[in-house]
Amino acid sequence: MATVKESIPHIIRTADDPRQQGVWTARISEIEQVNSKIRLLKLSLPRDGRPLRHLPGQYIDLYIPNVDVVGGFTITSSPGAASFDKTENPHIELAIQSSPTNPPAAYLWRSPPEILNSTVSFKVGGNFIYPPPTTTTQNSNLDRVVFVAGGVGINPIMSMVSAIHEAGITDTSSGLLPKTVRVLYTSRREKNPQGQQEPVLFEERLRNIAGHWSSRKDVMDYTYTFFETSASGEAEAKEDEDQTRNITTCYRRINHNDLLEAIGPQETRPNTFVYVCGLPTMTDEFVAFLKNTPGVDVRKVLCEKWW
Repeated sequence: MATVKESIPHIIRTADDPRQQGVWTARISEIEQVNSKIRLLKLSLPRDGRPLRHLPGQYIDLYIPNVDVVGGFTITSSPGAASFDKTENPHIELAIQSSPTNPPAAYLWRSPPEILNSTVSFKVGGNFIYPPPTTTTQNSNLDRVVFVAGGVGINPIMSMVSAIHEAGITDTSSGLLPKTVRVLYTSRREKNPQGQQEPVLFEERLRNIAGHWSSRKDVMDYTYTFFETSASGEAEAKEDEDQTRNITTCYRRINHNDLLEAIGPQETRPNTFVYVCGLPTMTDEFVAFLKNTPGVDVRKVLCEKWW
């Protein structure tokens, strides 16, 4: 559930998904405008409230006072950000895409003075999670994990990548840390009304994480490839590589060869997990291709369909 879906209400579309017991309250404490279409919201959790232990990749059912529709938004921050033990300001982060006809999103896109410090409540749910449900910390075969994201499909994957990053820094025995990580992210770079290029959601954050691991291959082999297309959908056939930071920028769409390179040689693919989240056509195409690729365990190709 990477973005707002207007045709089927979130609460109906996700009715069969598992949910944690209980309801949490939070305060809208911070708003960051990423670009003309997306803003980041920080929902701070009261320290005298119930601790939140969500899993990377989960979403919330958001209840807003005087808004009849329940919102559905992916948590983009790591579970550590919500921990009372690990941070002075426990919170969750949401990336909200402008959607004037969706009441919860429209509320969260009001002017900051109107909504800052207002209180909301939420439940937590979803099964598109990391680590994969088929692994445990006692029996983990996370040799390689590949993340493939398109557009706002980066939202759950950002939470997962952040959790891996934090585990690598603080707790390498947590069961969250794979030996190899490949992150493939494709997005259009939009222009604002003045014709200037706008930032891409989480692109800089992902670059910083990749840069951290460029000198720590003894702990984790981590690379990040960003596939940038223009607002018109056209792309230039060029590539920029920063080998010192494990970052590659390609000015085109992700193709099947990119997927094959990311999942590695056939003999190691049985222990490779692949997460795919993006627009329907991309997700369906890539999942079908991966599941028909020799050596890939189809049970380890995971995707989230929010349509």
